[in-house]
Amino acid sequence: MQSAPTTSQNPQAVAAPVPPAARTVASIEERLVRNRLGIYSALFMALRAKHPPTAAHSLRVALGCSKWAALRRMEESERELLEVAALMHDLGKIGIPDRLLQKTEELIGNEQSLMRLHGELAIELIAGAGASPQLLDVIRHCRSRIDNEATANPTLQTKDAPAKIPLASRMLAIADAFDSMTSEQPFRRAMTRETAIMELSKNAGSQFDAALVREFAQVITLPSNELEKLVAKRWLNELTPHQTPGFCENNLTASSGAMQTLIDTLYHHRLLDSMSDAGIYVDYDGCVLSWNRAAEKLTGRSAASMLHQCLTSEVIGLKTVARGNVVDELCPFRLALRSEAITNHKYVLVQLDGNEVPVNLNTLLVHNAKHEFCGAIFMIRDASQQVELEEQVQNLHEIATTDNLTHVSNRGELSRYLPVFVEHHLATSCPGSLIICDIDHFKRINDTYGHPAGDDALVTFSQVLKQLARAGDMVARFGGEEFVILCANCDNAAALSRAEDIRRAIEHTLVAALRNQCMTASFGVTQIQVGDDQDTLLARADQALLMAKDAGRNRVIQIGGDNSEVDEPNRKAGWLSWFTASEAKAQLLQKFYLTAVPQDIAVERLSGFINDHKAEIITVETNKVVLRMHNRESNSTRRQNDRPVELLMEVLLEQVDIRPQSNRGSISRQTKMNVTMRTVKLRDRRLSNVVEQATQILISFRSYMVAQELTEEMQSLIIPPR
Repeated sequence: MQSAPTTSQNPQAVAAPVPPAARTVASIEERLVRNRLGIYSALFMALRAKHPPTAAHSLRVALGCSKWAALRRMEESERELLEVAALMHDLGKIGIPDRLLQKTEELIGNEQSLMRLHGELAIELIAGAGASPQLLDVIRHCRSRIDNEATANPTLQTKDAPAKIPLASRMLAIADAFDSMTSEQPFRRAMTRETAIMELSKNAGSQFDAALVREFAQVITLPSNELEKLVAKRWLNELTPHQTPGFCENNLTASSGAMQTLIDTLYHHRLLDSMSDAGIYVDYDGCVLSWNRAAEKLTGRSAASMLHQCLTSEVIGLKTVARGNVVDELCPFRLALRSEAITNHKYVLVQLDGNEVPVNLNTLLVHNAKHEFCGAIFMIRDASQQVELEEQVQNLHEIATTDNLTHVSNRGELSRYLPVFVEHHLATSCPGSLIICDIDHFKRINDTYGHPAGDDALVTFSQVLKQLARAGDMVARFGGEEFVILCANCDNAAALSRAEDIRRAIEHTLVAALRNQCMTASFGVTQIQVGDDQDTLLARADQALLMAKDAGRNRVIQIGGDNSEVDEPNRKAGWLSWFTASEAKAQLLQKFYLTAVPQDIAVERLSGFINDHKAEIITVETNKVVLRMHNRESNSTRRQNDRPVELLMEVLLEQVDIRPQSNRGSISRQTKMNVTMRTVKLRDRRLSNVVEQATQILISFRSYMVAQELTEEMQSLIIPPR
């Protein structure tokens, strides 16, 4: 049996686990499961008692499959079979040792082999409970590899070919792998949705059904609030338990303890997560049972990564004020559990970024009805003087930094944060990208439907942007119908993919104020380059947006990299061009460019161009550099038997002063560039191929330098030197 390439073998739950006292009574989650599973709900509850994160993972996969099935309009019987299989597919982990399920590192060797047995164990458990052959078949094949030909062309199957894998199995395999990859794990961070889809696509055709992967990628990008409401209604109200002889369904609303159940499951967790103090529940062995949102914020460690870990001072970075790091013998958590004593002490908490925060640690002991010690609750309060001040100014900060209509960041906040964003990524050499977008024909929307409808369109547009942006991205309203997304630690390719996902979602989103019509949007994408500042980065993205508009709207244009979409220079052709190019160090192309930055910044951008293209520096003079361009990268327009030609690139830099086009402007200092492309050899019979390579290099050079081809009008604005 095969497992997903990047799927976790012990998936973690995103939500905080239910405390032990609440696990013995009915809950909203139990009602969901009972309605869907009937008698098999006992098996699911056993899984949750064994390992709550796996049960939570199974429930998320089942709800996701239910949503997908609704979009595919599957028959009721097929949809029901898929939902039950999704809930039960990881049931076999009941038989896996705790040391493997709770391990905080990746499994190796025999551990992986033992973990893979959970698939066979699941089949045995549900078969023993009387599962149908169809259900067993779906779960048995959900981890099977896909035979592309046999799946896509059943008519080609022979008696020796693998049997066709059920559709429900193929859908379950994709949903299971996606949820595991996008959930936090103790041994790795959660992947973004884009990265997870890329991993699924890499294995499409061998492990996953390629057509279903493409369909699933479309499903997760579509805003579907109404669909999710229908799925929730189906699971809570419309589904009835399977009637099984000897099985009695407990009715939540009729139970005498229903109100206490509601308090324990809903009010209790709402209170815990709304607390400003970090609250940590541990059992008598020090194993973490609950980790609230304040604990995540204060320590920087997510609940998913801390659940079921042994709580120690080293794990969360706690140390004494005077002595530094807390040694094992003085660990306050171990002392409290060992002595069963209430404590209240001051410590210093070292957060993940190295910042030290003074905290107060309080211990509350937990005993059962028989006065037996069961565990402890540790409350950690931020004791710094800044906490109270931050709470007081939070509302004022939100008012000052948020757009009143769309509730995303406003232009003032963007102007404040953008220079910091650019400076940070340049200093750390991490990729960072900017996406600028606006609604197509927005004036027509206002003129046709009225300005209130235009406001509704802006609100809908901003909601889609926030929904598809990552947690660390900034979404800001730049002005009017224009919005900007700052994508931290994101290169051009990833930003281009994210913009394309947003564009598709926009054109499929109905706007009630537009009489249930859809709108479209255009996007410009660029990546931070050496020498950039906030103005050049924004100007380059805005240039890409204008190109998207000129190209017909409802599209994404990206510039500032090897795949930049810009106008190519004119190419020379014919035998006369070949004859002209046969001079010594045959000149292929010569271009004059102008970039709106001083010469020192232009030199920094040129340095980035040289490094990224692995060019060899031949000579360097005061304002002139000669490069040898190997151009080893493949070109889709070149024949396979054509070898790349080495080229010489001569760049001459000249700092010039540009007079303003109107009397109100001021003189600006810019850089004029004379670029000449030559061949290394005196003769080359593949001139058309060589010119193509030289042209591609010039396109990339122009993008890196953020330059424009020098025109006669621009030349007339250059002030001659005295």
